[in-house]
Amino acid sequence: MLKYFFADMNIPRPLDDSLARINREINSLLGSVDKTVYDHGNNGFVFVGKAVRSRFTLLLGDALGLERGATERISAAAELVHTASLMHDDCIDRAALRRGLPTLNERRGVNTAILTGDLVVSFAFDYAAGIAPGAPGDLVRSVRRMTEGALLEENLRYKKIPAAQAERILELKTGELFRWCALTAAGIAKRPDLYEACGKIGRTTGVVFQIVDDILDFEGEAGFTGKEALKDITEGRTTLPLILALNDARFAEQIETGLAELKAAANGDLAPALRVAALVKENGFTESARAAAAAKTLALEKEISLLPEREAAGVFKDFIFTMSTRTK
Repeated sequence: MLKYFFADMNIPRPLDDSLARINREINSLLGSVDKTVYDHGNNGFVFVGKAVRSRFTLLLGDALGLERGATERISAAAELVHTASLMHDDCIDRAALRRGLPTLNERRGVNTAILTGDLVVSFAFDYAAGIAPGAPGDLVRSVRRMTEGALLEENLRYKKIPAAQAERILELKTGELFRWCALTAAGIAKRPDLYEACGKIGRTTGVVFQIVDDILDFEGEAGFTGKEALKDITEGRTTLPLILALNDARFAEQIETGLAELKAAANGDLAPALRVAALVKENGFTESARAAAAAKTLALEKEISLLPEREAAGVFKDFIFTMSTRTK
């Protein structure tokens, strides 16, 4: 998993202590709820998984010259929002596995999972009030845009869409929370001159992360990704590797037929998904998507060069490169 993929990175200020504090803070917040309402100790859900948003925020904060306490607070709020969105996503997708464990909807039912997601995101908004005066309102607007992205994705399931529309979904659904983290860090650092650069860094990093995550839906196994393999295909999500294949005249008809079969299937038959995945992988479309992610990462060179703490900016740049080239 990603946390192990980053283990060998040469980071002058290790992240382990910060990540542990973030995890403790989240567990403390949720543990304070009346146990007759929500028993956090028995929920069995891992609230900080890969911690990509936290790692991104902590390292960007270092490059902005912020003390870790400030970026740990931003990270905790982001992880709460992200976890709430996963709980809701798992209900929509009827997912059985998340972060290597049974999902909350699988163990406790959809109603409990949805309500728990609502509870968790309410904690995020409340917690953001202690970060900076404008942070809660900005976070609410970011969550609204994340929801718009999820709704747009839902409306376009099983449909052939242009790459530009798929990127808009990624910018909203995933890039928006990274962007909030980056802009909030720049605001606390009192660097309004870096808002545009940090906003671009955040949004692009989110898009790149999601492109690679979508690639791993074709390439990965549940034991490595922590979720069910081929879930995006079976749910009709037209991610970048699939879009590239659909726009190739040699394979479009076969893939469209496979998607139609998946949409009509009621018995969980994975055969069409396996055929589609094989076409995408064996004909280089996952590699083409990786190349697109790499190009977006390289395009951030100018913005990263503006960050004031040069050594920390170099570490941050290495982190984004490592994230964009991961294979598990």
